[in-house]
Amino acid sequence: MWRSDKIKVCFLIPGFGDGGAQKQCIYLLNELQSRDDVAVDLIHFHPGTHDHLLRRDKLRTTRIECSSNYDPRNILKLAIRLHEIRPDILFSWLHACDVYAFFAKRSVKNMTWLMAERDSDYPADLRYWIRRHLGRHADGIVSNSEMGAEYWQRAGATGRQFVIPNIVYRESHVTKSHGDREKMVIFAGRLEAQKNVVAMTYAFCRLAQDMPDWRFLLLGEGSLRTRLEEIVSDAGIGDRVRLLGFRRDIASYLARARLVVSLSHHEGLPNTILESIASGVLVVASDIPEHRALLGAEYPYYVRDRDDVVACTRAIQMALYCNEAGSVLSHAQERIDQMAPENVVRSYMEIFNTMAERPS
Repeated sequence: MWRSDKIKVCFLIPGFGDGGAQKQCIYLLNELQSRDDVAVDLIHFHPGTHDHLLRRDKLRTTRIECSSNYDPRNILKLAIRLHEIRPDILFSWLHACDVYAFFAKRSVKNMTWLMAERDSDYPADLRYWIRRHLGRHADGIVSNSEMGAEYWQRAGATGRQFVIPNIVYRESHVTKSHGDREKMVIFAGRLEAQKNVVAMTYAFCRLAQDMPDWRFLLLGEGSLRTRLEEIVSDAGIGDRVRLLGFRRDIASYLARARLVVSLSHHEGLPNTILESIASGVLVVASDIPEHRALLGAEYPYYVRDRDDVVACTRAIQMALYCNEAGSVLSHAQERIDQMAPENVVRSYMEIFNTMAERPS
């Protein structure tokens, strides 16, 4: 290992586009810059919608120009830069960069490869198969959920496994009491099949027809946007269900909303739900292990048959009549207390020290 007074960690990510993993990477980079026992580098390939959130006062940043995440020449460009940086640890985030890191590990001596896992399941796609096949050779994998760790255990991962939750900033949210909030229901996330947004949008339209004084908002972009717009248009419910696209000001919606809906088929540790709980917003969630780990086994607003539009509609409607969110969210509030930035960063530093073979 190359030695210096500080552990040298180089983060590798395609870019800070719209996604929870990208925001969590930024939060961690920002917090690490406040410490004097770690030196942080960042290598990325594309500009992104969340670039404005990243602090750069103590961060060395390299952008590698590329036309595609799947250009093999990116691996050579990365190896050249890593030889210059000489990090103790290369910390890869997201699929393309996990593949790059596999090859970089073999071209740069004395460098430990740490990989981030932010989900728990993937579709049958060649890209994910390659990542699964190569990623199991990482020296260490940091998942944000137990289900994510189990994914790599099933894949036959040979490195060390760690589970660290997301960072949650309580002070970034302006909270109101449940009764003072607007008659507004929101979804915030990518408009993709994983998020089960088609069934959810049908449920929103049914509710909008029966409850004309409520608004139902979808915040985010994705490949299913056109399909969802067609569903809303066919429902003929005016502007009571609206697709607002990507929003930087999600916190302002959370501060006013009465309810957040997340009916995903699988997750890692969903940022939207974490931020909703921190803002005191009630949540309707699909009954999946990742949500149960956060909200608790006795949480009353799960949707067990998340593909059934009627079941989704009933669960959302039932939650709308809840008069007190605080007691319902008490288990989840205790969980996110453990996700304060100082706690999460302390756990990461323990991993960095362990992987770099240094005393913590």
